[in-house]
Amino acid sequence: MTQIHLLNKGDIIEFEYPIDSGKAIRAEVTELHYDVMRATVYDGTETYRINDYYEICVIEKSENVKQQHYQSNTDDGIDLIDFWHMQMTPEEFQGAMKSQISKYAIRLGRKDDRIKELYKIEDYARRYREKLEAE
Repeated sequence: MTQIHLLNKGDIIEFEYPIDSGKAIRAEVTELHYDVMRATVYDGTETYRINDYYEICVIEKSENVKQQHYQSNTDDGIDLIDFWHMQMTPEEFQGAMKSQISKYAIRLGRKDDRIKELYKIEDYARRYREKLEAE
């Protein structure tokens, strides 16, 4: 069992919700509030606020979490950027890529670590350039 003070933003955790229900929720830590020993976590659908009363188990530490935000939930493993490129017109794809690049640039240092966000900007820009060069 892990305590709030041992968590990091981006960790993937599992916790029992409701308490003593036997039901496990898997979620990502999105905010940490050490002053009140609480964490905000998101499971893809709902946001939960948890504390040390929950039985928390770290499934994957944030430094080990791959760029999962690019992955689709399809069985064939097509990632999101490739899916956009296949489904969108060139103009729509350009807009989506510009939107993602500007999103990370505008919020730089406000949500995630600045280095992590710069890598995201670089990744979107590189992959957009690669798609353009392949045309």
